[in-house]
Parts: sequence; structure tokens; C-alpha cells
Amino acid sequence: MPESELLKELHANLWGSLRHIFNTDRVLLAVLYLTNFSGFVVLSTASQHRLATVAVTLVAIVILNALIFLSLNNSKREVLSVIRTLIEIYKDAGLGKYFDDSKLEYYRRRYALWSFLVPTLAGVAILLGLVIGRGQ
Repeated sequence: MPESELLKELHANLWGSLRHIFNTDRVLLAVLYLTNFSGFVVLSTASQHRLATVAVTLVAIVILNALIFLSLNNSKREVLSVIRTLIEIYKDAGLGKYFDDSKLEYYRRRYALWSFLVPTLAGVAILLGLVIGRGQ
């Protein structure tokens, strides 16, 4: 197989890999929002009367958020690796000015924000759920 053909397939596979990771991240973020909203609803309706329900809900929120956090960190590592490879491919082809280290920095910031979002959203859901539930 000629080198240019191999490079073309590599390029396509790398972009396909990124699309797959981003789709997975979208699902993870949807699950993150649903998990925390569900936990908020349970805590706000049951926190005054059912302590076992509160305990189980708290444990579930923490475990599910931790798993989502770990999954997003895995995505971050993979995305940064793929982006680094793409940057090198574009540099080698003389197209580095179109795809450079700024892309890498963008994805670093994006995943840093998500890493901050996960515990923050869990904390807010728990705190608001307990405060609203205790107030009833």
C-alpha cells in the first residue's frame, strides 16, 4: 500500500476515533445531568422522611459521578493523544497553520471544565435536594 494511501486512511481513522469519543462524551454528559437531577428530585422529596432512601441516593450520586469523572478523564487522554497525532500529520504535510497546538489547548480547557462540572453538579444537586427536602 502506498504511503499516501496509508496516511489518508490513518487520517480518516483518527477523525473517526475523535467522533466516536465525542459521541460517547455527549452520552456521558447526558447521564451526568440525568443522574444529578434524579438525585436532586429524590433528595428533595424524601430527605425528611426516609433516611435509608437519602443514604442510598447519596451513595448512588457519588458513585455514578465518580465513574463519569473517570470516563471523561479517559476520554481526555485519548482525545489529546489523537489531537497530537493529527497536529504532527498536518505539520508534516505543511498544513500546520490550519491545525496547531491551539486545538490541543482548546480540548485541554474543555475537559478541565468538564472535570470541574462533575463534582460541582453533584454537590449542587445534593445540597439543593437536602435543603429543599428539609424545608418541607
